[in-house]
Amino acid sequence: MTIEAFYAFTDTRPDDERWELIEGEPVMNAAASPMHQWIVKNLLFALTQRERAPGATWRVLSEVGLRISDLNRPEPDVVILPGAVRPVDLPPRHLEAATVAFEVLSPTTADRDLRWKRNAYTTLPSLTHYVVIAQDAFEVVVFARDSGFAEQRLSGRDDAVVFPALGIILPLAEIFRDTGL
Repeated sequence: MTIEAFYAFTDTRPDDERWELIEGEPVMNAAASPMHQWIVKNLLFALTQRERAPGATWRVLSEVGLRISDLNRPEPDVVILPGAVRPVDLPPRHLEAATVAFEVLSPTTADRDLRWKRNAYTTLPSLTHYVVIAQDAFEVVVFARDSGFAEQRLSGRDDAVVFPALGIILPLAEIFRDTGL
């Protein structure tokens, strides 16, 4: 299925369904757990604070499709867009560039997030980081372009993800704030 056929298909589905196009196949995502949503909330709060700081030239969004190719449109949990764009400046149905893509692991998506999505996202020339966050452990896996997208695991209470291109540091303590992990 192409992206155009995918949109024709999803236009017939209920609004509360969340779909991705993976290798030409539509894949429906399961409903997110409360822990998943808590982590996404923490990410959005922390990143929005930094986005609104003077000099920030990037924007953060959640649950927006990212067109990788004519057959692939995954939907990161959170994405950082390059530049100080406005919603009216973006394509109406998906993004075509991202600086950072975040995925919160779920038992049903862990393999796809760590393998297929890593390979897909890292083909984007604009991407500097792919960040995968566990929801059952205090752990974040970072794949950064400046290290050839080699895996870096962070699990220390004082660890932080560093985004040099954005000029920000994101402590794991903020990502997992009030989760009990």
